[in-house]
Amino acid sequence: MRFLHTADWHVGKMLFGRSRLDEQEQVIAETVDIARRELVDCVLLAGDVFESTAPSGDAQRVVCDALAEFAGVGIAAIVIGGNHDHPPRLAALRKLGHPLKIFVRAETMPPSDGGVISLQKGGERALIAVLPWVQEFKIAEICQTMKPMDTWHEAYSDNVAAMCQHLAAGFTKATVNILAAHLFAFGAETSGTERASHVARPFAVKPGQLPKGAQYIALGHIHKPQEVGSASRCFYSGSPLQLDFGERGQQKRVLIVDAKAGSQANIESINLTAVRRLRDITTTMDKLPSLKREYGSDFLRVVVKSATKISGLSQQVCEVLPNALDIRQEASGTLPRPRRLDLGAVKPVELFARYVKEQKNGVASAEMLAKFEELYSEARYEAD
Repeated sequence: MRFLHTADWHVGKMLFGRSRLDEQEQVIAETVDIARRELVDCVLLAGDVFESTAPSGDAQRVVCDALAEFAGVGIAAIVIGGNHDHPPRLAALRKLGHPLKIFVRAETMPPSDGGVISLQKGGERALIAVLPWVQEFKIAEICQTMKPMDTWHEAYSDNVAAMCQHLAAGFTKATVNILAAHLFAFGAETSGTERASHVARPFAVKPGQLPKGAQYIALGHIHKPQEVGSASRCFYSGSPLQLDFGERGQQKRVLIVDAKAGSQANIESINLTAVRRLRDITTTMDKLPSLKREYGSDFLRVVVKSATKISGLSQQVCEVLPNALDIRQEASGTLPRPRRLDLGAVKPVELFARYVKEQKNGVASAEMLAKFEELYSEARYEAD
């Protein structure tokens, strides 16, 4: 059977207040096109479908449109919940999607209740064990539904590993065996863009604890594409977009997995091209105009080196590089020591005029200065 592995769409995520929904829609559409072109039987979407537990209507539309596209060409889809997803909201799609072979699993379930999904293609049968993100406050409840509590562990990570083993207990040599999970594998390289509290040591599952009988383990949660050293072939597909500047330089991808019963899976990485890069620039004001063509539509963090303070820096940079999202000035050489003012010898209205000129790159009009003096007098009167 042939699978496409993707994860961590984070639909609805913004960057420095700027919506990226159009980019997310484009890269998901590219993923759908790859699934069609590669004639996959099933898409594995390994969690963090949405950025927020309360996604906007447009974010939900993007995801539902993609799932409808898969269903329309007869491609099954298995969607599991991640730590960013809202389990009841995601679970609401379960019954609606099932007739279309869209299998939504928002929370952990025992194998007999939906924790293992069976797919048939000709004479082949695949068993896909699914483990959504396990919420800490529900760990005891989930353990109880799996097996008697006295057979479980104290550590969160050990319990998650035991859940993987329990779900995979029905794997056989005659079936294609897949585990799809949203978890933190110990040793995986993070990007700094994941939720920090959920990539801490207590959440780290040791790769050696993952099921050995799987042809492939499809992981979500870590945004950097990478393979995890395990007895089974185990990969993070990574996020399809560079979600924040910690992911700059990463080549985003999806994975195509060809799996046969009793043999190791063949894995192909396909790069995604409908992505916008995030880049850092360090420059000076005189070199700024020459950068416009080079950086095009990339989202940028810009550091401008200057020995003197630059008034209206953000405005000047954005006029040349409209996709600059974070702009800072950094000293080059020694900055001149600012001249100390004798505040007692300068009238407040004069200080205000200087502020408008130096900080706002403007000129205070006579009406503005008169209004300032009026307000300042009222404030002094109230203080007295």
